[in-house]
Amino acid sequence: MDGKYYVIGFISHIRAAYPNGPRYDSDMTDDQRRDIRNLIMLCEPHHLRIDKERPQDYSVEKLHRWKAQREASPSEALKRLREVTPSGLRKIVADGMKARDEKLIAALTRLEKSDQGAAMALRSLIDELTEVYTQGRHALDPDVVSTLDRATRRLSAWDPMHFSQLENAARVLANALDSNVLDSFIRATRRLPEH
Repeated sequence: MDGKYYVIGFISHIRAAYPNGPRYDSDMTDDQRRDIRNLIMLCEPHHLRIDKERPQDYSVEKLHRWKAQREASPSEALKRLREVTPSGLRKIVADGMKARDEKLIAALTRLEKSDQGAAMALRSLIDELTEVYTQGRHALDPDVVSTLDRATRRLSAWDPMHFSQLENAARVLANALDSNVLDSFIRATRRLPEH
């Protein structure tokens, strides 16, 4: 902001520094509580959630795992990504989408109690977006996706030729999208309430 850098993180204790704090361990010494191994850097929303709002949801083990992942070298992070199988990734995405859908339906149900018109408009938009998503999934050419995948795997070599392959694959992918899919999406977004 204005050419200045700001730190927006909080140094948090994995095991609390004081009794009655989240995850406090009376067997630890004060030096162990202050040790870097017991500290984790968090953004403000996570700091509040983990230490104030829902500390019971965040175990010491989970926070140590987060710390290890964040402090790992980039090559170690890439190795972990390579261990994710396609079926495992599909499950992660499907679980995330299911949770999002459940929250969305619950929010729409609450909205119907106060503004049925807005709730109907949003339900209609969701239906149209679902249709657009379904059409879009069938519009992708598997060869284009394969080309993009091969090009991105070669990025670790940092060869300029691979960047041009990635750029070409991205262009072909953009051209592969059916204009009807884009038109449907535009129509769906226009139906959003103005306020």
